[in-house]
Amino acid sequence: MRAITPCPLASSVEAVTATGHVDNETPALARAWHAVLVADEVGTDPVAVDLLGQPWVVARLGGELVAFVDRCPHRLAPLSIGTVRGSTLQCRYHGWAYEASGACVAIPSLGPDASIPPKAVVRRAAGVAERYGLIWLSPEPPLFDLPDVPEWDDPAFVRAMNAPRLTTVSAGQLVDNFLDATHLRTVHAGTFGVDDGGYLPPADVVRDGWRAHTTFDVQYRNVDDPLVATGAHPLVQPQRLYKEIAGPTSALVRLYHPLTDRTVTFLFACSPQRLGSTRIFKLMARDDVTEPDSQLPEMLDFEDRVLDEDLAVLEPYREMTLRTDPRDEVSVRSDRLSVAYRRMLGDLLAHDGEVVPA
Repeated sequence: MRAITPCPLASSVEAVTATGHVDNETPALARAWHAVLVADEVGTDPVAVDLLGQPWVVARLGGELVAFVDRCPHRLAPLSIGTVRGSTLQCRYHGWAYEASGACVAIPSLGPDASIPPKAVVRRAAGVAERYGLIWLSPEPPLFDLPDVPEWDDPAFVRAMNAPRLTTVSAGQLVDNFLDATHLRTVHAGTFGVDDGGYLPPADVVRDGWRAHTTFDVQYRNVDDPLVATGAHPLVQPQRLYKEIAGPTSALVRLYHPLTDRTVTFLFACSPQRLGSTRIFKLMARDDVTEPDSQLPEMLDFEDRVLDEDLAVLEPYREMTLRTDPRDEVSVRSDRLSVAYRRMLGDLLAHDGEVVPA
């Protein structure tokens, strides 16, 4: 691990010609994990998803989770309208059946003893996994690990997930927003932002391979602290705000409140379906819940309102893309994690088959 060299403070507002950008159909993103579905959405039937502008089908075949390109090689019919039959996926058009490897194992029109053409294979995703109540897909061999959220498996924490949301904002812009800590006072004034909480003390960014993180000291309106109502604790409290680049389309955010000694951890997983369409998964694990049945609905509603505030700023953007050259924008000291994210995406674009050293 090493500290990233701090980004130089901008001395000019003159733009520099862009050398790269990332949008929802950038091919380099195929080398990473992306959440595509809630695990419960994949039952006995195949499910169609779009990822990076390409159609995929996700299914459980004989208990094994698989993801194929959503196209039968015979007459290119979508396999997502087919049927799961035990350990195979059968195309609805002509009945060709595919096993978990993607190989065709039956062509009804040829009879039971016919030779299967060697090209009768459907492409399988390099990686498909079920984690944190989500289905993750990596079209090509992933350079990144799945996000690491230890709180999710900690019995001291209660887990919850907001209903997935669709937006026109690109996955890169969303992750950049979730990593940013300088907009809390302005964008989130209606939920947890503090009027005089704009200043951020300097914080180093640490990069470890394809991940990077930092911790901010901020002020926060802690509406979940029960002692605020009694007057024992102030509404505005200090917070240790940990933010991590957990992949090109995922961000981990950990909120620690020293006054209550409680932690709330969020995983934001953004599915870049296609240009103009991103599905947002927002998960949380928290150790401040004593009565889940009564508390969680209100907490989830609060988090929906926080996301509404973010989207109210991001959705009016005219360009749904994230530039990867830090010189294309004016950045300051408090933007170091955002600059690190751009550099990491730039490394991904420039990747030549070997992991770029941190």
